[in-house]
Amino acid sequence: MSRLVAIADAHLGRAHYQAVDPNGLNQREVDFAASWHRAVEAALGLDPDAVLILGDLFDAPRPTYRAFREGARGLRTLAEAGVPTLAISGNHDTPRLRESGSPYAVLADAFPSLRFVYRGGYEPVDLLDGLRVHAVPQCTDDLALKDQIATAAQARSGDHLNLLVTHAAVTVLARRYTYGDVNELEIDLSTLDAGFDRILLGHFHNFARVAPNAWYPGSTDTFSFKDLPQHDEPAVKGLLSLDTTSGTVRHHPVPGGRPLRSYRLDAFDLTAPEVYEAAAGLATLEDTEGAVVRLFVNRARPELRRLLDRRQLAADAFAGALVVTVQVETDEDEQAAQLAAQPVTSLADEWDRYLASVPIEGYDRDRLAGMGRAFLQQVEEEAR
Repeated sequence: MSRLVAIADAHLGRAHYQAVDPNGLNQREVDFAASWHRAVEAALGLDPDAVLILGDLFDAPRPTYRAFREGARGLRTLAEAGVPTLAISGNHDTPRLRESGSPYAVLADAFPSLRFVYRGGYEPVDLLDGLRVHAVPQCTDDLALKDQIATAAQARSGDHLNLLVTHAAVTVLARRYTYGDVNELEIDLSTLDAGFDRILLGHFHNFARVAPNAWYPGSTDTFSFKDLPQHDEPAVKGLLSLDTTSGTVRHHPVPGGRPLRSYRLDAFDLTAPEVYEAAAGLATLEDTEGAVVRLFVNRARPELRRLLDRRQLAADAFAGALVVTVQVETDEDEQAAQLAAQPVTSLADEWDRYLASVPIEGYDRDRLAGMGRAFLQQVEEEAR
């Protein structure tokens, strides 16, 4: 029996949002590096016979020095542990022009005991006794990927367990495991159904079984709210283990990633202070300390949308969050109904209705109303 552990989509060097750590580094870049190292340590903790890295170790084909160093540190940990390791390239860390060079070429020179498949074509790797890994890295296009998988299928061995590893978006019936991402390659399930005993895939960021013999391990950290689990996908990122004898595949959560929290608030009958209070109540439902938070304020009346201070709302309700995004959405149907129920007879009448809907502090409301009505009446008369 052999145990394989697969890690996918570490995306080292990925930086987004404006938050920085105490050293002035982008906090999310730091998060991705930490998640990669946690995944490596978790993989070794499973006492694997071999480790597979299924593409997009880096977020770009020309990673920064920091990102490259973090990748090399993790690979050195695997090499020093003496664990046979194979890494393939993905859509993010493969240059569009082959002559640009690949970061995997440097890693291959630095770690001769590890295997790297990144040249755009199929390579067989006998990683363990009785196991043949059919490695298909990122290719030039969808057709080339299909051709290389077909070549791998022809090279199956009757004396080995045949494992296909590749990095691609897969379409399965009505579901597409795709992001429309840079250099993304997409294939349908029939392309993979070529008699392989097992298939492990990089690219999709959640653990998922796409066929009886095919799985995505998922990424090591969260990217965006597209990563929120669907169906039976686990909520915590992690890695995958495969028992080559029984064929059992398991997802192993690796805690410590930055959480994503998404909330919705129906604001149609609420004033601005009531929205602040309701948002604070949502924040108490679960821990938002250090989280990336998204709040939808739905069915907001037009005047409420103008009055809400999104920064204050974020600061008051989710004080400990890393990033808070507030999206205020109006109910167009409700607005249309309100307008139909209150026909506008003149711009001056609409001005009166507007003033009645907003708070005015420090000003003479009657004087403002009179000045506005006089001006709008003049404009209407001149337009006739």
